[in-house]
Amino acid sequence: MQNNLGKLQIFSIINENAQSKKRIDVEYYQPFFEDVVLKVAGSKFELQKLEDVTVLISNGRTPSKDMYDENNNQGSMPIIKAGTASGYFVDLEKLKYVKVDLSGGKKAQKDDIFILSAAHQASYVGKNVSILNIKPPQGTCFVGELICVRADLKKVLPEYLFGFLSSKIGYLLLNREKRGQTSHIYPNDIKDILLPIPSLKKQKSIVAILNKAYEEKRKKEEEIKIILAKINNFVLDELNIDMPRGGAEKVFQIWSDEIKGRIDPFFYKPYFQNLIAEIMKQKHFTLGEALIEMSGGATPKVTGDYYLDEGGVPFLRVQNITQMGINLDGVKFIKPEVHKTMLKRSQLKKDDLVFTIIGRPGTVSIIPDNFEGNISQNSVRFHLRDKVENTKIFPEYVAVFLNTKVGKGLSLRWTAGGAQPALNADIVKKLIVPLPSVAKQEKIVAEVKIIYEKAKQLSQEAENVIITAQKEIEQIILM
Repeated sequence: MQNNLGKLQIFSIINENAQSKKRIDVEYYQPFFEDVVLKVAGSKFELQKLEDVTVLISNGRTPSKDMYDENNNQGSMPIIKAGTASGYFVDLEKLKYVKVDLSGGKKAQKDDIFILSAAHQASYVGKNVSILNIKPPQGTCFVGELICVRADLKKVLPEYLFGFLSSKIGYLLLNREKRGQTSHIYPNDIKDILLPIPSLKKQKSIVAILNKAYEEKRKKEEEIKIILAKINNFVLDELNIDMPRGGAEKVFQIWSDEIKGRIDPFFYKPYFQNLIAEIMKQKHFTLGEALIEMSGGATPKVTGDYYLDEGGVPFLRVQNITQMGINLDGVKFIKPEVHKTMLKRSQLKKDDLVFTIIGRPGTVSIIPDNFEGNISQNSVRFHLRDKVENTKIFPEYVAVFLNTKVGKGLSLRWTAGGAQPALNADIVKKLIVPLPSVAKQEKIVAEVKIIYEKAKQLSQEAENVIITAQKEIEQIILM
């Protein structure tokens, strides 16, 4: 019997080896973990425990729901959560805020490394490792699902430590330390991890390889942004929609008979009014007129027996829904029986449009053929008629338009709420979409598809740059 790494699942160990590790769970002694440990032990560089080259290895505290401050009032404390530290670098634009000091004296600093130590899906634990590469706002703390690792600068460069822990070898060493059915990693368990520590001079040369790769990745990501930005002008030119100039009016007036159910000034900005006027000059429709069916998603409680680590039905959250299509990176899985019963009404099918309504409202993905999936409560799914006013509708075209700057602007106009903007599902029906000829829709879909393919290619190249650099570093350290 073998696992997916091609290693035997049936094996034996000597009793004294188990006693020395103080672990008796079988998973800890899997042969592929032992192989990694032996590989690290064979490094030509000195091995040191993680605790010996750091000054802090600690979880933070997790706030309760009532502690969050959505309005970021004066005196609130910024906090780093799992979603803030989910890439190579901590994204300080995604900071949340709490009303109380949860730091317990442990506040985030520049060059801190954060390891995801708890997650609903076991495969994520230890995999997400990020470094805080810029100085955070004063008082920033971190939550309990993250382990903060702070390098001892006299012994190891933070960037080197981050590079090792975020590599495939680092992930396996961290992954080995998971405990229990909830698959937690605890600070005390990772303190004894042995890792190769070259001289500071050698570390600098290794970090230079990583920095070069990150810079190449950044350039490719900037190129992606430029390519995707071209879609707006192309689509709007094809539809003869002239974007209103200015768009930042702060002083304007409307007549009382123009008020229609909303009294917030943002809703009546001349920018939006002009956009709508541009669209209504031509043939158009509301999504409500074109719908065959529409349903919102639902999110089962994390504490329930609804989810699987892998092998279940993809459960799409906001981060999985992009203008370029469904992205399954970091996707959750629900049990097939949950998909077929409890969440039956939100099952996805070919040519469904999935529309995000909370967190990042207005992003739309189209469901491809042979895709089985479901959606969270932060999205709605809808299916369109074949025709409106005797003109065929291509769902791909509708998705493209709604993802343009104009489409997202019209969605944003209807949002409500404070720190986390949201749309009511029924509001989606009120959004208007231009209805050009079939030939024009086909042209728009075909051209945008080419742009998306180029962007996806660049995205893969950006990831490959990092993967290649990590392999090069592993060879330097372990060969």
